[in-house]
Parts: sequence; structure tokens; C-alpha cells
Amino acid sequence: MNFNCVFSSCDYKCNDIEEEDFLVHLKEKHRSEILDISKKENIPTSMAQMIATSNSKVFINT
Repeated sequence: MNFNCVFSSCDYKCNDIEEEDFLVHLKEKHRSEILDISKKENIPTSMAQMIATSNSKVFINT
């Protein structure tokens, strides 16, 4: 899959990686942002990660 990190302060872009690799990026680089979203929206952190992952996926027409 192709990912373009949804967080505006981040320039992470990577093509042809597994979703698990992107989750590592989120956990390492955006832990505080994920926790903030979780608290603000009153959702589990896993759901906040899922939303960030979904919004970061880039689909390229081939």
C-alpha cells in the first residue's frame, strides 16, 4: 500500500509497504497525537490509529 501521513507536521510518504509498517511509524512518531485524538473524541487509541491509517492511505490508479 501507499501512505502519505495525515499529520500536517509530518512529511512521511512511502509506497509499497505493509499497513503494519505504517502503524510502527504512527506509534513511534505520533504517539502523543494519537493519545490526544483518543481523549478528545473519547475513543480507544486503537480506533484513533485506525482512523489515522485509513486517512493516510493513498490509492494510485494503475
